[in-house]
Amino acid sequence: MLRPVEMRELRIITLDEDLDRVIKRIDALGSVHLTDIKEFMDDWEGLIEPSKADPILMKTSELLTRMDSLLSLLQLHSHSQSHSERESERRDRRKSLKERLFGGASGTHTHERGAMESVEQSEWGDRSLGEIEAEFGELEKKVLRLSDEITELREKYRDTEELLGVLKEFKDLGLEPDFVGDKYFISVFAGRLPIANLGELEDALESAVGERHFVITGRHAEETVFTIVIAMKRESNEVEKVLTRLNFDYWHPADIDIPCKSTIEAIEGANAKLRTLRQNIEDKEREMEGLRESRFDELVAMREIVQMEENKARVKALFGQSERARVIEGWTPEEKVEEVIAGVRAETGGLSIVEARKPEREDVRVPSLLRNPRWIKSFESVIKLYGHPLYRDIDPTLITAIIFPIVFGLMFPDIGHGFILMLLGLALTRLRGLGEEMRDMGVIILLCGFCSLVTGALFGEFFGFSSYAKELIHDSVGMHVPEWLIIIKHPPIEPIEQPRLFFVITLLIGTMHMGLGLILNVTTQVRAKKIEEAIAGLMKIWCLGGALYFLLVLFGFYFKELEEGNTAVLMRNATIFVLLPIVSLFILKVVEELRHEGGEAERGAMDYLIILIGGIIDALLENFFRFLANTVSYGRILALALCHAALIEVFLIFTFMCLKIQIPVLGTVMAAVVFLFGTVLVILLESIMAGIHTIRLHFYEWFTKFYEGGGHEFSPFKLRGQS
Repeated sequence: MLRPVEMRELRIITLDEDLDRVIKRIDALGSVHLTDIKEFMDDWEGLIEPSKADPILMKTSELLTRMDSLLSLLQLHSHSQSHSERESERRDRRKSLKERLFGGASGTHTHERGAMESVEQSEWGDRSLGEIEAEFGELEKKVLRLSDEITELREKYRDTEELLGVLKEFKDLGLEPDFVGDKYFISVFAGRLPIANLGELEDALESAVGERHFVITGRHAEETVFTIVIAMKRESNEVEKVLTRLNFDYWHPADIDIPCKSTIEAIEGANAKLRTLRQNIEDKEREMEGLRESRFDELVAMREIVQMEENKARVKALFGQSERARVIEGWTPEEKVEEVIAGVRAETGGLSIVEARKPEREDVRVPSLLRNPRWIKSFESVIKLYGHPLYRDIDPTLITAIIFPIVFGLMFPDIGHGFILMLLGLALTRLRGLGEEMRDMGVIILLCGFCSLVTGALFGEFFGFSSYAKELIHDSVGMHVPEWLIIIKHPPIEPIEQPRLFFVITLLIGTMHMGLGLILNVTTQVRAKKIEEAIAGLMKIWCLGGALYFLLVLFGFYFKELEEGNTAVLMRNATIFVLLPIVSLFILKVVEELRHEGGEAERGAMDYLIILIGGIIDALLENFFRFLANTVSYGRILALALCHAALIEVFLIFTFMCLKIQIPVLGTVMAAVVFLFGTVLVILLESIMAGIHTIRLHFYEWFTKFYEGGGHEFSPFKLRGQS
C-alpha cells in the first residue's frame, strides 16, 4: 500500500482487420490504460508512423451533437411532468437501457465480455453507422417539425392572449378598437405604458402640446398600464415623440386578425381562436409525447452505439501504423498481464504480438494506480489535492489516514464536539445520493471526530467544560459548575494550564512526522540506487534532530546541563547534534557541485567561491533553518487547541451570566440559546480551521520531504459512453 500498483508496459501489434475486435476486447478487460504512440516513436526508428485521424471521428462527433440536442428537445416538450421528474425519468431510462445494452456494472471479465456481446446482439448492435444516421435523420425531421409547429402555435397563442387583453380594455372603457388612429381633427394612440412612466406622461404632454390632449388609462398589469392618448391631429408628431421617449408600446387596429364588427364579437372570436390553438397545441404535444415514449429508448440506444464508434475512432488516433498493422501502446497492472495477453491472442487467433515490459520507476510516462482499503481510500482525495503521485512516489495514503485525524484531534480536542463530528461523518457516509466525494468526506470527518473525542478525554474537555473551565467560571461569574459536567476531573494534560509541556509535545510530533517523511525519502533513493542522495537524506534526518535540540535549548526545556550550568556538556551536544550535520551537508553539497561536468582547470577562483557559498546556503538555509521553521510550525497544534478551549469557555461564561438573570425562565432560555449558538459556532469555525491547518502541515511540512506528485492517474480504456 505504500507504493502505486506495479505496472507493465504493453506493446500490442495486430493486423488492421483485427483492430476493432482487439479494441472491444481491451474495453471488456477494463484493465488497460492506452497511451499515445508518439511518446514511444523513438523505440521504432521509423518503422511505424502515428495513425491519421479517422474521418468517422468528425462524423460521429457531429451526429452525437445532433442526438444530444434531440434528446434535450424531447425532454423539453414533455409537458406532463415537472422538470425534476423528467430528469429523474431520463436518468432511470438511460440507466436501465445501458444495463440492458451493456450487461450491468459488473467489473469481471465474463460480464464485461457479455456486455459487448449484448450490444452486438441488440436491435441496433448490428446496424452500420450509415443506417443509424439515416434512421436518426428521419426521427430528427419528425421531432424538429413538431417542435417548430408547437413553437409557432404557442407564439400565436401568446399573440391572441395579448389581443384579448387589449379588447377587454376597450370593452371596459366602452370604446371600439377602430376608434384608434387618425380622425378628422384628432389622433388617437393606444398601447401599453410602463407604470413607472405614467406620472411623467402628463407633464411631458403638457410641455409638448399644452392642454390640448386627453389621457385615459385602463387596467394596471404588473409593470404596464393600458393607455389611450387623444390629441389634435396637427400635433400628432409631438405626441409620438413623447410616447416614444417614454417607451410606449403602440397598438393598432390592424393587429386584429379576427373578422368582427364590434368589440364583443372580437372578444368572442379571440376566445374561440384561443380554444382552437390550445387544442392544436395539446394535439401536437401529445404527438411529441408519443414520439418520446416510443422512440426515446431507441434514440438513447442509437446514441450509445454512435458514442462507441466515436470512442473507437478517437482511440485509433493514439496508435501507430504500418502498411498492414497497427501498434498499440499502453499500461496494465502486473497481475492483469496474462489475462490481457490471453484475451488479445484469442481475438486475433494468435496472429498478434503482445509484449509486456517492466518499466523503470523513474519513467514519468507510467500512470499510477493506488489500491487502498475502503476506509483508507477516502484519504486519497487529500493526497490528490496536492497532486496525484508519480509512479516512483511513495503512496502516503495509509500514513496520512493515521496521522491526519490524530493531528486534527490534537487541534480540536473535545469529547462532545468530537462526538458531533462523528455523527456528521456517519450521516455523510450513510445518506444516499450524495456522491462518492461526499462519502469520502464523511469517512474523514468520522475519523477526525473520533480522534477529537479521544484527545478531548486526554485533555478533560466535554463541550468546553473542564476542571480549568470550572475554576474560570467560578472566578468570573461566581457560580458553581455542576460536577456531572466535569467528566474527566484529573486529565493527563491540560493545554491551558500546561502550555509549556504541550508545546514540547507538538515539537516532538513535528519532528517525528517530518522524520518519517525523510525516512521515506531515503527509502525511495535506496530503491532507485541513488546512494549519494540516500546519504544526504540520512544527514538531513540528523540535521532535523539537531534542529529539535536547538529549539529545546533555545526555549530552555528539560536539559540537566542547562540547570547545572554545564557549558562543556552543552557545547559537546551542540557540536554533535547541530554543527556536525550542518558541516556534513555542506561537504556533500560541495562535493556534488565539484563532480559536475567541467574539469578543475576550467574553474576559476570565483567559481569555487560560488560553490562554497552554495554549500553554506544549502546546509544552513535550505536545511537547518528550514527544519527550524518547519518544527516550530507544528506549534500551531498548541495554538489551535488553546484557541478552541478559550473560545468555547467565553461562551460558557456568557451562558452562566445569563443564568444569573432574575427572571428564571428568561435566563434559562437565553443561556440555552447562547450555549447552543456558541457550540455550533465553535464546531463550525474551529473544525474548518483545524482541517485547514492539518492539511497545511501535511502539504508543506511533510509532503515536501519525500513526495513529488504531478503524476497522471491510471485510467483504463472504456469504449462505452459514460453519459
